[in-house]
Amino acid sequence: MEPTTLRAVMSTLRNPETGCPWDLKQDHQTLARYLREEAAEVLEALAAHHPGDATTEAHLCEELGDLWLQVAFHAQLAADRGAWDLHEVERTVVEKLVRRHPHVFGEVAVEGAGDVLRNWAAIKRDEKGLGPEREPRLLEGIPPTLSPMDEALEIGRRCAKVGFEWPDLEGVLDKVKEEVAELQAESDPVRVEEEFGDVLFSLMQWARKKDVDPDAALRRQMIRFKSRFAAVEDDARAAGGWAHRDLEQMEAAWQAAKKKGRP
Repeated sequence: MEPTTLRAVMSTLRNPETGCPWDLKQDHQTLARYLREEAAEVLEALAAHHPGDATTEAHLCEELGDLWLQVAFHAQLAADRGAWDLHEVERTVVEKLVRRHPHVFGEVAVEGAGDVLRNWAAIKRDEKGLGPEREPRLLEGIPPTLSPMDEALEIGRRCAKVGFEWPDLEGVLDKVKEEVAELQAESDPVRVEEEFGDVLFSLMQWARKKDVDPDAALRRQMIRFKSRFAAVEDDARAAGGWAHRDLEQMEAAWQAAKKKGRP
């Protein structure tokens, strides 16, 4: 009888006598690249996702399953050595969520999302046994594996928690405009790079305050660009190749694709 749960499948694949040779060769480190890849594919599926659309719903479901497989694989490795298993992973996160949501599972009252985040941070400090005098610096402990975009957002979030923040959205946008003007005024390569970094960092903070996911926004923009550029390329092929199309004609094909409602 075939196994019917992911945990049972992983146990079968890792069986020393009857399992899969490839699965038996893996360890936590060799699996790391697949975890990164599957997480990236989930993000791509999210960028292309349209709630209610059968195709993108199925795609997101599939990619989340692939990511879940990586969690189950790591848990099976731990189970094989008698450390912990998938049930322990679930138990641990359930206990953490209950402990960090006393306003839901306890008697604590909150007035909004800000209170929730402050409570979460305080509970997390208590869990680690950190009093005010032993609390790490605000920008310490940011995971080194974060993308530069995500790290910029995390830096902004942490600074905002202590009040080091623009008072309103307009202030951030003014900062973006200021940084763009400084970039335009520079010609020295080193300073151009620095000013370009300032522009990107300011844009990340504008996105954070506007509650825009910059990673998802960029991924969706690239999906739109590739789709519209495919129409430009189709037009060029129909005309005999790129040599038969100038920039004005390519721009016309682009605008036509945009009007047709291509993504």
